[in-house]
Amino acid sequence: MKPGWAALDAEMAAIARGQSSEAQYYWACHRPRFRYLAKLVPTLPLAGPVLDVGMGFQTLVLDRLLAPRRIDCLGIEEDGRYRPAGDSTFHPADLNDAGLIRARRPLRPPGYGLVVCMEVIEHLTIPPELVLPYLAAQLAPGGFLLVTTPNAAWLKNRLKLLRGQNPFERLSANPAHLGHIREYTQAELAEAFAAARLRRVRLERRGLYHFRGAKDRLYSLLADVTHASLRRTLIALYRA
Repeated sequence: MKPGWAALDAEMAAIARGQSSEAQYYWACHRPRFRYLAKLVPTLPLAGPVLDVGMGFQTLVLDRLLAPRRIDCLGIEEDGRYRPAGDSTFHPADLNDAGLIRARRPLRPPGYGLVVCMEVIEHLTIPPELVLPYLAAQLAPGGFLLVTTPNAAWLKNRLKLLRGQNPFERLSANPAHLGHIREYTQAELAEAFAAARLRRVRLERRGLYHFRGAKDRLYSLLADVTHASLRRTLIALYRA
């Protein structure tokens, strides 16, 4: 029997408690996004293994949900904290390498039934119009590409701009942790997916972030009850 969300939530929270305070904070804030993933993935007719871009808690959630299905990972460095329990291959690759992604070489012919790229593209220095076709090239026929990324036009950002403040974080001087290079609107994400030549299954905006501050929680609540364009998270699910 596959674990339900309550069991997954308890297991991941326990794993986070055994790691750094940063990991605990990350799990707590991104928990709604992982819950969304846990509800969505079992509904997809998957054929073939899964590729997770950028190892993290979502790797473990996928591993528990889909066992014994193979979960491979792609990233700059393998993170042993999030290694899947079953058979898995780690593909070392930097998505900022334009030469690599222009080549669009399949990592595992005939491809993956699902590629998951959650909270990654906003950290990249190259445009998603290059990255998404590379990820699409990793799909088997009928495979799914799931992308989540912050909505640049969410309510708090709009209000800060009205006050003459820059809503986006400064670039870090630490080359290993540059932060968000570029956030996107829903229309921009749709334009980027057009280059991947996939069929749209869903493209939506949701409030999938748990804010600690009372003011930010109020912004998120207002966005949820007013207009979807004001919500924090963009979700794109496309199919080959």
